[in-house]
Amino acid sequence: MVGPSASVAVATMFVAWLLARIAWRLFFHPLARFPGPKLAALTHWYEGYYDIVKKGQFTFEIGRMHEKYGPIVRVGPDELHILDPEFYEKLYDTRNLKVDKYAWFYTMLGNPQATFPTVSAEVHRKRRAALNPFFSVNAISKLIPTVQAGVDKLSSRMDECTAQNKPIPLFYAYRCLTVDIISDYAFAGKLGMLEREDWGESFYFAWRALWEMSGMIRQLPWMMDVLMALPRWVTAATNPAALEVIDMIATTDEQTRLVLETSPEAYDAKPYPTIMWGIANNPDLPPEEKTFKRLAVEANSILAAGFETTASVLTLMTFLVLDNPEVHARLKQELETAIPDPNNVPGWQVLERLPLLSAVVKESLRMSVGAVSRLPRVYPEPIQYKQWTIPANTGVGMSNWYIAFSPEIFPEPKRFNPDRWGLPGSPTRRYLEKHLHPFGGGSRQCVAMNMAYAELYSVLATIIRRYPDMVLWETDQSDMEFVFDYFAGAATHKRGGLKVKLGKDVAGN
Repeated sequence: MVGPSASVAVATMFVAWLLARIAWRLFFHPLARFPGPKLAALTHWYEGYYDIVKKGQFTFEIGRMHEKYGPIVRVGPDELHILDPEFYEKLYDTRNLKVDKYAWFYTMLGNPQATFPTVSAEVHRKRRAALNPFFSVNAISKLIPTVQAGVDKLSSRMDECTAQNKPIPLFYAYRCLTVDIISDYAFAGKLGMLEREDWGESFYFAWRALWEMSGMIRQLPWMMDVLMALPRWVTAATNPAALEVIDMIATTDEQTRLVLETSPEAYDAKPYPTIMWGIANNPDLPPEEKTFKRLAVEANSILAAGFETTASVLTLMTFLVLDNPEVHARLKQELETAIPDPNNVPGWQVLERLPLLSAVVKESLRMSVGAVSRLPRVYPEPIQYKQWTIPANTGVGMSNWYIAFSPEIFPEPKRFNPDRWGLPGSPTRRYLEKHLHPFGGGSRQCVAMNMAYAELYSVLATIIRRYPDMVLWETDQSDMEFVFDYFAGAATHKRGGLKVKLGKDVAGN
């Protein structure tokens, strides 16, 4: 038993440690001279309050910090945020440098064995090199027939809804489509989302439950390990949403296992490779990079990245077109001329040369932002921002949200205006493209950028061309507006997101 004097001594030591820690962070820390809220300098729980209690609001709080303190702000004990569109390329163009990710921030994404949240630049380069061949322009060109087959399947289900006079939940439908495409590419077998009666609604909410937990996971990273270790009945009784997450991860693990247990002959006849098979048999990767555990984590990451971000852009893009009749009419005319037969849609490299369609895609990518969160990096040496010398080993990030909606670069930034982009190859477009960062930047730029473009062009062109009388149904701007930062932006989703109906008889409803 600990006596009273021992308890007092322990308490005194704790208070002394706490006061010393407070003094260090406020007055002696290398970032002490940088402006920002004192609470943010003291503790990560300042961020935790905005992301857990106020639900995904810290990115927007950072904007308010900049309004008060200027273009560079201390947003955490060891982290700075910069709001300056002209500095973005310099911060993220790290191709010739060994720049790590900020480990504390990326714990929200769970296991760092996946390529995207990998902290070490050295390890990331090995993993990224194994993924690059699957997402080159040439590789994605071979995948186009699969993409188009998925769109055709979506069209069939849309026709079924129309025959039954039902609205089409495109919010879920687009996610079904992108899940089926990426799962076919990753596992050589679709998850069959487009065949589900509920349009994969439960699948989406499983992922959303995980994203909504991200703020808590960042503060308490052991949470996921505990969650995965609990007996299934305990999780079912205490947190049904978490159970959906566990089941989703288990499904991906099983798909990965099936790929690894299948003979090579099963993949020889395919017109394109299978990602997980290719990584598992990559001779340039060391054995520890090809264990089942790491590959299963990688598979989950590929699935998550391959479905939600692209589907989110498709959702917003379709809404913006349908909500702007003048743009919709012009786009229909352009596609009718370029695609005489709606059942014979050309590939994305042909479609991206269409002036209005390409401008619609660019403008939609801008307004969807991509990663809303700040993507902090850690330089091994000091870097300079204006008069500020940023110490080595400091987390430094920039949220693309504040570039995408910068009125200096994009006048009236909340207005959907494809014409702001000018013609492909024009000086106006080149200038705006310099500030378009939906895929991030530098060596950590999204590996699947070509695949995303292929899906965006193919899907929108097909849907608008085949269904010229498509109209919004019980959907307005409030259903589209991003009000949460769960790494990417998220709407409230109170009414099920984007819904449409087909046919002239529903116009005006």
